[in-house]
Amino acid sequence: MSAFSQNLDFEKRAINDTAALDLAMNNLANRYLEYTKAEGLNIGDRELLRYEMIAGHNEDAIQTIRNIRAGNTSEGHLTYSQYELYLKAKIKQNKSGENFNDSYRFVFSQYVKNCTDIMASTITVNFTTYDGVAQFTDDFQAKYDSAPEEKLTADEAKGILNAYFLYHVYSLTEPIIFEETERDENDRYLIEESLIISARDSAEISVITVRKRKIAALPAILIFTIYADNSNKNQAMIAASKGYVGVIANSRGKRKSTNAIEPYKHEYKDVYETIDWISKQSWCNGKVAMYGGSYNGFSQWASMKEKVHPALKTIIPSVSAAPGLDVPMENNVFHNFPYKWIPFVTNNKLLDNGANFDAARWNRMQNTWYTNGLAYSKMDSIDGVPSPLFQEWISHPTYDSYWQGFIPYQEEFAHIDIPILTTTGYYDDGQRGAMYYYLEHLKYNPTAEHYLLLGPYDHFGAQTESSANLRGYEIDSVANLKIQTGLAFEWFDYILKGKKKPRLLKDKVNFQVMGENKWLHRPTLAEMSNDSLVFYLSSNEKDSSFQLAKKMNREVEPIQLSIDLADRSTPNNADYYPWPIIKDNINLKDGLVFKTNAFQEEVVINGSFTGEFKVSTNKQDFDYSINLYELLADGSYFHLSYIIGRASHAKSIEERELLTPNKVTTLTFNNTRIISKKIAVGSRLIAVINGNKNPYSQINYGSGKDVSLEKLEDADEPIIINFHPESKLRIPLWREQ
Repeated sequence: MSAFSQNLDFEKRAINDTAALDLAMNNLANRYLEYTKAEGLNIGDRELLRYEMIAGHNEDAIQTIRNIRAGNTSEGHLTYSQYELYLKAKIKQNKSGENFNDSYRFVFSQYVKNCTDIMASTITVNFTTYDGVAQFTDDFQAKYDSAPEEKLTADEAKGILNAYFLYHVYSLTEPIIFEETERDENDRYLIEESLIISARDSAEISVITVRKRKIAALPAILIFTIYADNSNKNQAMIAASKGYVGVIANSRGKRKSTNAIEPYKHEYKDVYETIDWISKQSWCNGKVAMYGGSYNGFSQWASMKEKVHPALKTIIPSVSAAPGLDVPMENNVFHNFPYKWIPFVTNNKLLDNGANFDAARWNRMQNTWYTNGLAYSKMDSIDGVPSPLFQEWISHPTYDSYWQGFIPYQEEFAHIDIPILTTTGYYDDGQRGAMYYYLEHLKYNPTAEHYLLLGPYDHFGAQTESSANLRGYEIDSVANLKIQTGLAFEWFDYILKGKKKPRLLKDKVNFQVMGENKWLHRPTLAEMSNDSLVFYLSSNEKDSSFQLAKKMNREVEPIQLSIDLADRSTPNNADYYPWPIIKDNINLKDGLVFKTNAFQEEVVINGSFTGEFKVSTNKQDFDYSINLYELLADGSYFHLSYIIGRASHAKSIEERELLTPNKVTTLTFNNTRIISKKIAVGSRLIAVINGNKNPYSQINYGSGKDVSLEKLEDADEPIIINFHPESKLRIPLWREQ
């Protein structure tokens, strides 16, 4: 065995002695590369690049980048352009003898000058960190401080080198990138920051406008967001680079506004006032459009709650948040992740990234709550920081007037008569919200010009651009899509400039069929499917699972699910979230597992699976989950769709109707995640039905009290849920005619 295989020499130096530290890391990188060569270890190009860069093998590192890029094409910045620029600056420094900063400034400024407008608008987003290199610095500091003197194992060396690489490259380049991009931006655009005073209630709204110099009045593209940070200017530049005026407005209280920060509460009036201000500016031709995702999608709908501003010509709400419907609760079940969002957006005038990414804090909080069985209302007490907004939210456990006041509700959709393009994804956390707006709009305004696009995208992909590998699933090539910089502006050109409608929007509902490498286009959501399969929950048991049968057998006994809510050693439904999408196995002992026979022909599942359960229980309420998988012939599981719901709200999210213990009742659901996927011959469908007991959302103990006030003492006896033979699932299909 090689001597390298034991330990690597390491000259540990003071971390603030930059020159000595760089030399020590350079030596360590060279030793590590020698070690991997001597041991015959095959490390991937992406890791190799890091070690070559630290070791000073600049030409080799550039070749490694070329290897990584082989076969990849991009209209924007090429893969690892930021590292290539660093290496070119290093080569220039070595040849000229000048300092690195001067070399890098020259190389980077030349690169920026050659960028298109759209590429230039994304430089700081792609080449810099969100927190001023704080996370990379802290990570390297922690690993370096704990490293032993003189000798390191190979794994220790690898960990320190990886951490140093990120810290070193970004801390050197980021200040220069910001300086040079700002200089370039001011050459390309006229960038102004304004403070709007609302005529309605004198609130202050901070606004950034970006437009080309010496141009006539143009339509304006507005993003209204609570996410105030340095990227706002870059988002406005995207619109300016596309031939519009880009406008970013921040929720009251953010950036230069001195008002209190109160998420969701004022957008219905503040966005309207912002549109009015834009329409009266000399650089605007009187036409305004909006786009953006999540909170930014919500703000578009909120602006039209009372009426549509005459200047607003269209919106593109992507993955739109619907407060009270998908955040902070879904089907009346509060999730934990929105809790940390509150300090993220309200702690300061921009964003508190430190709080948002403090995983240890949030894990400690929710695990303490879960393990000790404390009331959900005590979450902020456990955290040690009062959260009035969290307490305000949980005091409204039904979809009442509090939530209804933020966005259009029922007949308030009727007056919305502008063209709309909604985008969401099969794996979008906010699909529930996006579909609420879409369905309610067409319910109250059936003739509305409202287009819908769905595909294999998550919450970020459905508002920006697709990921070729989505949580382990390689998407079909036709699904690759740029929404933020491509489709959105094709739509704006169509509505605002009279150009052709985007080719992808061939009908009102457009969706990509996973596994078929094609898009389908239908006039309505209902026409996504033209057939269905109905499966009954059968007590026939085989191989740790029950059967999803095509025929009901009334003679069998109910199937029983027992959940000990007092037991904290075993969670229920902890793996409901589809990450990864494709799994080698699932927990067949978590809940009730139902399985179909193998499919003898290919079918395409199109739409939302629905169901009707006949249940009886010993409690007054329970929360439930259903996860739908495709079990492929190779034994892997493809996560298709899921739902988490509350039995007492099965009939209405606005009114709670407690169950009568041991009395049979009907639990219906029709708002599961929409999916479109080919199911292969030999595959089976798997439905996992469970209760909800885990650290990630409320625990409903079934006492009938406000769930936020229940605690471990309310668990009493285990909850028993009996699924009677009439219980069934309906799977929507598309069959070629």
